[in-house]
Amino acid sequence: MEMRKRMYHRFPVHEVEFIQNYSFWGNLPYIVKTLAGMNNKSGSINLKGTSDHTLQVKRDIKVEIAEASVDFKPLGPENLDAVLEDIEDNGTLDFKIKILYSRLDKDYRKVAFNEDTFLVRCELMQGIMTLKIHLLNGPEHTNCGEIASTLVDEIVRSQAK
Repeated sequence: MEMRKRMYHRFPVHEVEFIQNYSFWGNLPYIVKTLAGMNNKSGSINLKGTSDHTLQVKRDIKVEIAEASVDFKPLGPENLDAVLEDIEDNGTLDFKIKILYSRLDKDYRKVAFNEDTFLVRCELMQGIMTLKIHLLNGPEHTNCGEIASTLVDEIVRSQAK
């Protein structure tokens, strides 16, 4: 598969909510490995409830990569080698990042919330990584800037290892 097949044909280039350039002297395979390592990770955040009380909420991350320009497939350690076969050092890749929210009710049953779904375009050329992020759907419990910060933090953290 050619690398251009990793660009989603319906990416809303004129409707992105976040664009930021970063200095990055790595390559796209490194970014793909880092994002694959983020798949299925979780953490917790506090959200405001309907009556102004705070809810402790679990947040799970799901990462997908564009496939054949028309869809996305999960990206994780189990399929990383197959995905990396057609990734060049520089270029453009599209990802779908889903943030799933849940909490436990008073009887300790899991209660799911609406998820946030983001389209992320990562362009890497000559040491400049550009992230373009669009909220596809969801209540925006997490915003586009937080997604970018999370991605950049993970890339920096994995470089330090």
